[in-house]
Amino acid sequence: MIIGSIPIGVFGLLFKDEIRTGARNLWLVATALIVFSAVIAAAEYYGRQVRRVEQLTWRDSIIVGLAQCLALVPGVSRSGATISAGLFLGMERELAARFGFLLAIPAVFASGIFSLPDAFHPVGEGMSASGAQLLVATVIAFVVGFAAIAWFLKFLVSHSMYWFVGYRVVLGVVVLALLGTGVVAAQ
Repeated sequence: MIIGSIPIGVFGLLFKDEIRTGARNLWLVATALIVFSAVIAAAEYYGRQVRRVEQLTWRDSIIVGLAQCLALVPGVSRSGATISAGLFLGMERELAARFGFLLAIPAVFASGIFSLPDAFHPVGEGMSASGAQLLVATVIAFVVGFAAIAWFLKFLVSHSMYWFVGYRVVLGVVVLALLGTGVVAAQ
């Protein structure tokens, strides 16, 4: 898990300014939603799903960790990237998902710690929060996130990733339509 977390830490620090500013364009997000859906679909289609946990290597950890870096591009799903990498490496779907979610723990924790000063010193008007509010929000996010991951893992035992491919394509098309008609602005 530590080895697989190194790439996201390195890339996150190297590209932190681009991640916070330049990459937050809705045209990019919508395009990434649709394009990365093809990657997820290809992983589901071509992945052999034969490898078990005892067959994982350091190489697998590094490759899935590098795939996690793709999520630094808004619209690319972190779990979608890691699960797809796992499937391309021949992992069983549930193992790929579990491995990807385990890799998320240090990445999300480090991101939260790195962003903590922003929570206490926000840049916008009326956006400050007390320590108690942040604690309550963190606990709620943890509980909801844990429940969502548990549901997702159960879902993947008997369902493919194609459901999420469809969801991502529809969402991407809706965002493109809203942008194209001027209902929402790109930034």
